[in-house]
Amino acid sequence: FEVDREEAARYGMTTMMVNQIVSAGLGGLDVTTTVEGRERYPIQIRFNRDVRERIGELGQVPIVTHSEEVVPLERLAAVSTTWGPGMINSEDSRLVAHVMFSPSGGSGDLETVAAVMDSLRTARESGKLVFPEGNYELQPVGSFQNQIEANQRLMWILPGVFLINLLLHYLHFRNLPISLVVFSGIPISCAGGMIAIAIMGVELNTAVWVGFIALAGLAADDGIVMASYIHERLKRRAINSVEDLRSEIYEAGLKRIRPCVMTTITTIAALVPVLLSTGRGADVARAMALPVFGGMMIEPFTTFVVPTVYCAYMEFKLRAGLRDELLEMSLDDPSQPNEQGVENVAA
Repeated sequence: FEVDREEAARYGMTTMMVNQIVSAGLGGLDVTTTVEGRERYPIQIRFNRDVRERIGELGQVPIVTHSEEVVPLERLAAVSTTWGPGMINSEDSRLVAHVMFSPSGGSGDLETVAAVMDSLRTARESGKLVFPEGNYELQPVGSFQNQIEANQRLMWILPGVFLINLLLHYLHFRNLPISLVVFSGIPISCAGGMIAIAIMGVELNTAVWVGFIALAGLAADDGIVMASYIHERLKRRAINSVEDLRSEIYEAGLKRIRPCVMTTITTIAALVPVLLSTGRGADVARAMALPVFGGMMIEPFTTFVVPTVYCAYMEFKLRAGLRDELLEMSLDDPSQPNEQGVENVAA
């Protein structure tokens, strides 16, 4: 905008007045502030989007002058388009020109950048894209690189988390097969998390993988509670047959299914406000909470899987005559009381 000083002075306007009107109409002018809960948002007034995006219509915008006359903006200033000041960017002592874009739809950063780079590479090989003479190259940068670096870290963080989880189970039970039985609840819960992500159409980004790491710690809780109680119950009871083993594990499962369900319900209830949040940073919080929510919805099935697999493992050892600490303790120790509280008498 180039203000016509003489024409503006004829209507009692100065150059600063005209510039303020143009600045408020295009850039916006804060008139008040709205308060929504604990957040404050400024309210701006400016020209309509159609007017701001069309250079030809800007000159027809009516302006109330200092002398209270209404004249079009083109009477006070000339509207034209010109090149702005240039900027020279360099990285590694080489000139750089950035072309920025954001993916739209359901595609993520990795898929979009990979598709763009493949398209440009194909166009360059076929001769449709010709570079000037010199050392030119195309290189993707920005959030794409950050995503690649995060994925490279997660490639060893995720297996490390699962191995540490299994190690903690082994340190508790001192039995690798039983530890694997408890660990079986984690893949089941992760499957629930994947189902939730597929239903909601969320991209597998870093926040989602962090949610799976949190799910790995929560998913094994019910299995640990169930297996620990079965272990303690078998230590206090005499197991003389497969029927005795099944009866004890069945009773143990009935005694511990209620606390397991209560823990799952409280966890799911705590995640609902996070999934419904809409404030700043809510998209990251929802991405982390979604796999945990989906996994905990499926996690109650582990209360059936863990006792079943535990019983199958103990039955196999009992039928095969293999040594087991629990079976030897309940069969060989005559001082162990049976289920009715009567001491076993050694033959």
